[in-house]
Amino acid sequence: MHFNLLDNLLWALSFAGNVVLLVVLLMKKRWKQFPVFTFLIADFVAETIALFLIYSYGSFRWYTIIYWATFLLDFLLQIALLFEIARIVLRPTGTWLRDARSSFLLWAASGAIAALALSYAVRPPAQSWLAALEVRAILFTSLLFCELFFAMMLAAQRLGLVWRSHVMRLGQGLTAWSLATMLVNTAHSYLGTTNKQLFNTLEHVRILVYIFVTAYWAVTFWSPEPERRPLSPQMLQYLVALHEKVQYDASQVRGAQNPH
Repeated sequence: MHFNLLDNLLWALSFAGNVVLLVVLLMKKRWKQFPVFTFLIADFVAETIALFLIYSYGSFRWYTIIYWATFLLDFLLQIALLFEIARIVLRPTGTWLRDARSSFLLWAASGAIAALALSYAVRPPAQSWLAALEVRAILFTSLLFCELFFAMMLAAQRLGLVWRSHVMRLGQGLTAWSLATMLVNTAHSYLGTTNKQLFNTLEHVRILVYIFVTAYWAVTFWSPEPERRPLSPQMLQYLVALHEKVQYDASQVRGAQNPH
């Protein structure tokens, strides 16, 4: 496979962006709050190095095996990242908000079904069923990220989130990347791959968006996180009541264990 100067430049910038972002996450200890996201970026860095070495010095067979293995790992990590973001958003005090868990699971199931249906409806111009599955999987996770950020926007006011918080800016970057991925994959599905120049241009746009997103994340996670806005009186009242109920339940358990 031949890569021109622009392809190599975008690849190098994308790799450098991941390295810088990983260094920021480790130096600023953001990995403690975002362990899955940090592991995902570290995985991007490691697999880029591995694939480059195998492509340069290995066989095409091993390149294909490692490529699909890392793709499956990336897919699973992106699904785990959805739950990591939901945990941060829906547990402002370390405890799941009332009905938050069940509401999130219901939303996640509904969103996953809708994303699965839309991903299946797309007919990617792939040369094999495995390549078509790859396009559908990428589209599936992209749709889920967009749905997640929409839910975060709805919950931001109630949960005291600010737009400059790390989790919100992580969601903003994921949404921008996901939208670009969806648009590019949709264009590929309808335009096909016969026009190589158009195909490569769309891929370059996708990579450029990711480069800007990694730079945005690097600046975001380097900066200190602003505090949450105060929770609404209704939410504070609920949290106080929840705390009292937990204390009461704990006292009842201790009383049952020590009747004398």
